[in-house]
Amino acid sequence: MSAVKEVFSILAARAEEAIPVRDCDYTDKATGLLICGKCRSPKQCRPFPDSNFAVYCLCDCMKANDDAMRERLRQNQIEQRRTICFGSSDLIRATFADDDGKAASLTETCKAFSERVTGDSSRDWLLLWGDCGTGKSFMAACIANAAIDAGMTARFITVSEIEQQLWNSPDKAAVYDEMNHTGLLVIDDFGCERRTEYMDEIKFNLIDGRLRSGKPCVITTNLMLNDFAAPADLTQKRIVSRMFERVTTFQVKGEDRRFAALKKRAARTD
Repeated sequence: MSAVKEVFSILAARAEEAIPVRDCDYTDKATGLLICGKCRSPKQCRPFPDSNFAVYCLCDCMKANDDAMRERLRQNQIEQRRTICFGSSDLIRATFADDDGKAASLTETCKAFSERVTGDSSRDWLLLWGDCGTGKSFMAACIANAAIDAGMTARFITVSEIEQQLWNSPDKAAVYDEMNHTGLLVIDDFGCERRTEYMDEIKFNLIDGRLRSGKPCVITTNLMLNDFAAPADLTQKRIVSRMFERVTTFQVKGEDRRFAALKKRAARTD
């Protein structure tokens, strides 16, 4: 027996152990191959046309079950990544399909950014800035979920939450490493955290490390561009300088959607 056939014999033995033979299965008289009694497709095949040597293989229904299992595993992995990304945030299910279409240019910008990130490992950064309640966090969450659906890892987090992780972790370098290595990082509500020397150090380390990683980032903030243009001190200047090395800015305009929704609910109860 040739070396190739010997290898196939070993694989055939393993396949025979792995593929069950049911009572409804039968042998095809013309080919001598085992046929699945359920889907009527072969459970055996001949790797060498000029030989009677047969090996067990997956029939059509077993292939379908195998594909379904792989898809379930893939979906489970996606859900695990989504939970890691968002934690308890109610934006965990935010997608572009849920967009109300009121800010077409914002949607177009975020979709284009998402396509670049998921399509070619883009190094782009996007800063969404504007008043409270205009949909910045929602759009950032849509980008994160699109990245996760495309097979990437992502984190949706605030600087205050990172500070809490650093406080609770015995290995602070590992916290920063996680932020640097995740496929897409979304820093939500940047600038809303308290102003202390320690928090400024965290922000600089976070921005600097993420830039060095060469990976994409989305930042949302209620700060205006004028706030970035006139940093309060040298530490703030270093943070802003590093951030604007790569970031593209987009002003998110419109009414406070949360307040508008509150007014609608109040009107329905009158």
